Amino acid sequence: MCCKAGKCSSRCADRPDDIRDTELCLASLSKNLEGELRLLDRDLEQCAKPRCITLKTLHYLRMNVKTNDPCDSEPGRQFDGVFQVSDLAHAFMDGDGNHRGFHGGTFRWTGSGLLAVGSISGITNAGTHREPVFDPCQRCEAPGFMEGRFCGIVRRAQDQALVGCQIIGTYRFRFDPGSGGGEGAIRGTLEGVIVCSCQDEVHVA
Repeated sequence: MCCKAGKCSSRCADRPDDIRDTELCLASLSKNLEGELRLLDRDLEQCAKPRCITLKTLHYLRMNVKTNDPCDSEPGRQFDGVFQVSDLAHAFMDGDGNHRGFHGGTFRWTGSGLLAVGSISGITNAGTHREPVFDPCQRCEAPGFMEGRFCGIVRRAQDQALVGCQIIGTYRFRFDPGSGGGEGAIRGTLEGVIVCSCQDEVHVA
């Protein structure tokens, strides 16, 4: 898991051996988020071989985080606060921020006496909840939609049992798209788990 002999690693502990061979305790994490996406920089790159043009952008993301009552756990409520990404980088195909792209960044998540840090990564302007597998609530082209995965570690918390635990899950964000990369209001959902190592003897059924 993330902590051994008092040392904590930021590597996401989701490899098969991490899951199967480590004694774990889980708690749910379910949040609603709302805030601002601010464009800091953008640049066009052109390649001659293969011939293409790519838009690169840098954003600052700040979102207020609130509990989603039906699924959030008691430990999860300590994560109500602010979720920030100061280095959210994007690459968009065809030099257009309305087209499909991918993103990545590092987050700093603060709550009441809590600090968690980690990374996000995913796909932008593409819809995964589409026919024929899901109800037709999206198309494969979905401008203004970000979907991905987050993984982080709790560095500080009022509840000391949370320190060193990891947070793993997925997010879905909606924002105002644009050819230059989009900015403005952003809303989203985040679903995940808090993953902690057991502190006592484990009995396997």
